[in-house]
Amino acid sequence: KEAFGDCSSLANITIPDSVTSIDDWAFVECSSLTEIAIPDSVTSIGYESFRQCSSLTEITIPDSVTSMGNNVFFECSHLVKIAIPDSVISIGKNAFFNCKSLREIIISDSITSIEWGTFNHCSSLAEITIPNSVTRIDGNAFQNCSSLTEITIPDSVTIIGELAFYGCQSLTEITIPDSIISIGNSAFLDCESLTQIHFSGSREQWQAITKNVNICTEADVMFGK
Repeated sequence: KEAFGDCSSLANITIPDSVTSIDDWAFVECSSLTEIAIPDSVTSIGYESFRQCSSLTEITIPDSVTSMGNNVFFECSHLVKIAIPDSVISIGKNAFFNCKSLREIIISDSITSIEWGTFNHCSSLAEITIPNSVTRIDGNAFQNCSSLTEITIPDSVTIIGELAFYGCQSLTEITIPDSIISIGNSAFLDCESLTQIHFSGSREQWQAITKNVNICTEADVMFGK
């Protein structure tokens, strides 16, 4: 653990094929690291492995990787794009917290939940496709993604957590399926540009799942498919 932690002058590194996991804190605060190649031998990327690698702009995750830990790219402030292969079945909480330059991300079709705070404060993220494999969007998942303009939630999703889209100030419309059984409090609060919510179910269903939920009252809700 913490093999190269706080090696602030380390600019690049080659990981040999003999490595099967990148352990917790392995490259934490390697603030000069600009790129890294992860070999196909790696199956897991641990807790806070690349936290605050503030010069890292791009990283390729090989399709051998199945799990990525909590806070894995926490505050990688210059990370612009990342593709998560279908082999990845779990991404930890706050994985991309405050990755404020992140503009492009492809999420694995094997992911079943977007965990707490995964994209919190990703202020450059303008669009994202949530795959049909996702059943749950946890609290704070997209909080303060201030460049996000629209989002479609697939029919597979049943739960949207509290503050999930709080402060998405550029969000103008959102499509919500009738598969949703629970929306957390303030899920769409402070989305000041949100004018339309498309809900594929009935008015009665909407009223049931938003009862006692502080939701954006300025938006028009359209019902039916």
